Amino acid sequence: MNADIPPLKVFIANRHLRQDSEADGYEPGYTFAIQSFKGRALQFHVLLQSGAHFRHIPLHWLVWAHTCQQTHDLPALQLWDCFSYKPVVTVFDMLKDYACEAILRDKRKIEAKYWFTVDWLPDSEPHAGFVLQPDQNKCAHVLLLSNGQVAALPTNRVLFKDAFFIGNAPTAAANGYKTLDTIWQAESSNRWSAADTDETFY
Repeated sequence: MNADIPPLKVFIANRHLRQDSEADGYEPGYTFAIQSFKGRALQFHVLLQSGAHFRHIPLHWLVWAHTCQQTHDLPALQLWDCFSYKPVVTVFDMLKDYACEAILRDKRKIEAKYWFTVDWLPDSEPHAGFVLQPDQNKCAHVLLLSNGQVAALPTNRVLFKDAFFIGNAPTAAANGYKTLDTIWQAESSNRWSAADTDETFY
């Protein structure tokens, strides 16, 4: 249910945290872990400057730039709820701090930077749901948006940028990519035979 993430300084609006729902301003803190509840949006652990430890902080409350206008609501920032209670957090070395464009629910694009990725293990094999279906399972790239908010988007909603790919032309959207839906199994593949191996190495 819980998983560590790379710590990040954030600001949480006081109106979300205090009994006075009209309270102004923000309280700084650090988010350092996520919670994954099947069928719910990602939630975050935040240690506030006051020493208070809050759990269940939703994605759209996180502000990583103090000047954020918080213009996007939760459905715009996270398209899919968590698939299980067993999250796996990975920071891909290749993608760390990579510049990208996030494509929100309404197809608006916003400049962003890669933070980490969440994928899910099935809660149990008999009730794996979409986790084991290649054409249905989604991981979530968690991104720091240029407006100061945070988004968790599937791979087909993130366009990575690299000076190596000059101009990124043609764009990913123009290439007509398809969803990969094949389950590959080495042992049961009809393309495999014992003649394909050299038994002298065993």
